[in-house]
Amino acid sequence: MGETVLLNRFIPPLPSDLQLRGRTADQGPSACVGNSGGSSACWMRSPLCLCRRAWSSFVNVDKLSILRKLVDFLTSLAPLTTFIIIFLLCYYSYQLLKASGLNTIIVYFFTIEIFGNWVLFFCTKSYIDKSSGNSELAAGLSHDDCKQLRYCPTCKIYKPERSHHCSLCDRCIHQRDHHCFFLGTCVGGYNLCYFILFCFYACIGCIFAARLLHTYYSGTYLRAFWSSEVLYYFYPVTLVMWLLGKAELAEVGWVTLLYVSSATVVFTGFCVIQQLVYVLRGQTAYEYNKGLLMVHRSAFHNFLHVFGRYWILHIIIPFPRRRSETDPRSFLKIV
Repeated sequence: MGETVLLNRFIPPLPSDLQLRGRTADQGPSACVGNSGGSSACWMRSPLCLCRRAWSSFVNVDKLSILRKLVDFLTSLAPLTTFIIIFLLCYYSYQLLKASGLNTIIVYFFTIEIFGNWVLFFCTKSYIDKSSGNSELAAGLSHDDCKQLRYCPTCKIYKPERSHHCSLCDRCIHQRDHHCFFLGTCVGGYNLCYFILFCFYACIGCIFAARLLHTYYSGTYLRAFWSSEVLYYFYPVTLVMWLLGKAELAEVGWVTLLYVSSATVVFTGFCVIQQLVYVLRGQTAYEYNKGLLMVHRSAFHNFLHVFGRYWILHIIIPFPRRRSETDPRSFLKIV
């Protein structure tokens, strides 16, 4: 003990920077993680420190928010995917048709109807207008009137009956039916007619396209549907055959278009039949599933309520319906 005291008295102390280096070297890589000042140089000297910092960052990140953003991003790509599919089907249908004036008119008619009703559907939102500022009252309604309405804490407005809040659109939707991911917005009371007409013409157009694609594919690659080659009409089988070298890449592309057009026929045809049943009954999908009947009109009046008085012109030519200004008191009515 006495010798240690004598050594400390006669040996001069080390500089502070050398003492810090000595402590860091003795403590090893674990000290670098706790030292905020030397961490920037530590991960350059030790790959282990870098791995630890990366792992700690991954553990502390909010994975639920990342997953939600990924789902939102993939959902936003659905309308673009729908647009590409419709464009390819229209283009190749036109290429496979025989050159004649009637066939050209048919292709252009279906193209205008499909894209025209989609644009009208997307531009005609079924949103309920929010009140000005932070007011909790709908314009033109008193406190007693608003007691009959339901309050939406998210939009901070009173909403009429048959209206519901959409978490994806983050708005209250008038007569909300459902949110269509493929077209990019909610189906509601103001754009329901465009949605039904879009599905109707997409169904008829895809039947026409599927027939053309089947005729070309079976004639070019000699694969009849009612034969042992029927397995090539299923997309996974054709893809595996291409990987095994028993099918061409172009054949995979034609089968993909045929597969998509056939699936679109089934999906859009189901949507048209389902929505027409709802329209004639005077219900939305939510009300039908809950067993609610909010309006009591004839089937014909329910049809006119959705498609308008000039419904024949809407079927032939895609043009917007005129929505007249209504009295604020009509906000209380069930329509």
